Amino acid sequence: MNSFVTVKGGEYEFEISKSRFIAFCGRVRTDAEANGILAELRKKYKDCTHICYAYVSGESARSSDDGEPAGTAGAPIAECIRTAGLSETMVSVVRYFGGVKLGAGGLVRAYTKAASESIARAKRVEAADCELVRAEFDYSVWKKIEKRVVQSLYKITALEYNRTVDVTYAAISASDLEEELCSLTQGKCAFKRLGNCRVERDL
Repeated sequence: MNSFVTVKGGEYEFEISKSRFIAFCGRVRTDAEANGILAELRKKYKDCTHICYAYVSGESARSSDDGEPAGTAGAPIAECIRTAGLSETMVSVVRYFGGVKLGAGGLVRAYTKAASESIARAKRVEAADCELVRAEFDYSVWKKIEKRVVQSLYKITALEYNRTVDVTYAAISASDLEEELCSLTQGKCAFKRLGNCRVERDL
């Protein structure tokens, strides 16, 4: 299971040769979410000339030039998302045509600028699909390891003091977590895998 970086909303607006570009960067997880964002933009900016976009979410990727010359809008936007190393991310660019044609090269530069600047203004979020693992420790063992610095390998999500000390971890790799804890305690711990979860933190 791997971690990835996504975003919280960013916006950027500029004008070039009388054309106005308004870019929005945000998080999407599904086609339905992406379609919902586009529907809202079309409703809000119903008099605009184009709404071009691209998004990447897991193995899914889509883009649209929305009437601009092929390859001048959707592809440059998608490239900005890929260059930034983002997933679960959508960038939409609203354009109001000002009467002056920019040419293919000018359009690529304009949509690239709109996308990259909106991405730059968005907050980054690191997310990881993790395995939940409950570890059980004798109290004597727990006292020896409880103050040890936790590695980025795992995050404690629950801590209970029962007959044993029961600690639930969110781990990118359950096997690595169990191996590390066994090493720390000389094998004096027991594990139970509880399923999967998503862990996120602001960067």
